[in-house]
Amino acid sequence: MRFRVGAATVTPIVEMVDRSFDMLRFFPLATGADIAANLAWMAPHHFDPRTRRLLLSMHSWLVEVGGRRILVDGCVGNGKQRDARPEWCNLSTAFLDRLAAAGAAPEAIDVVLCTHLHADHVGWNTRLLDGAWVPTFPNATYVFGRREHAHWQAEHERGAGGPHLQAYRDSVLPIIEAGRALIVDETHVLEGVLHLEPAPGHTPGHVAVWLRCGSETAAFTGDVLHHPVQVLHPDWSCMGCLDPARAARTRRRVLAEVARTEGILFPGHFMAPHAVRIAEDERGFAFRFLCEDAGPV
Repeated sequence: MRFRVGAATVTPIVEMVDRSFDMLRFFPLATGADIAANLAWMAPHHFDPRTRRLLLSMHSWLVEVGGRRILVDGCVGNGKQRDARPEWCNLSTAFLDRLAAAGAAPEAIDVVLCTHLHADHVGWNTRLLDGAWVPTFPNATYVFGRREHAHWQAEHERGAGGPHLQAYRDSVLPIIEAGRALIVDETHVLEGVLHLEPAPGHTPGHVAVWLRCGSETAAFTGDVLHHPVQVLHPDWSCMGCLDPARAARTRRRVLAEVARTEGILFPGHFMAPHAVRIAEDERGFAFRFLCEDAGPV
């Protein structure tokens, strides 16, 4: 599955499907009536009605443009210990094989760009070699937002715990220590076509990455949205958002911009085909998957 945005090619590289989150716990503002109202399109591809759990894809985005290969976000990774997330612990997936099948061996990746530093977006930054965590993509520059990195560095220095600090220690610090990190402001422009813009709320320094290629645009939104139901209910922030109200404002702003530019939304966790178009009217937002058999709304 590949998407075209001007001269760029965008390919989702799927790691796994997460089925661990109860919908009403994940979205505290949702109700049982909301599940019933959305069940016809959510089940079975985006929601399991038996367990009432969401289906969330863990995937990266491979962007190929101008002879360069950029990997946006790095999923959970293999062999990582995540004490509070048993579904993410010690995975052994074929992610690198799928990346190779898309035409990019680890050595061929030029840039790894992280929208934020949560455990399910940085895991493949590193792999275990001879007992040490080393860069998975040895020739890549790893791009981290300055505000985001400062937040997790401070949490690390004060001894905080949890899966995201475990990820910082085994999937971010080794990159910095190896001299492969480039820490940038949230308005950085990469390769002339990838524009970072602040998208705070889920984390303090979360960024959205806008691909502007000729007259065409797309947005890699990380965890600005986790699930397509948030397009219909943009005020629903997830339980993991540090600032739910700010996350909702960011979500509305990003959705409005994608709709205005008639761009493609490339979120971090939508199930296949992973990418959608957004429309806006007086009633709110709507989405259409780029593959009709995935159930447009």
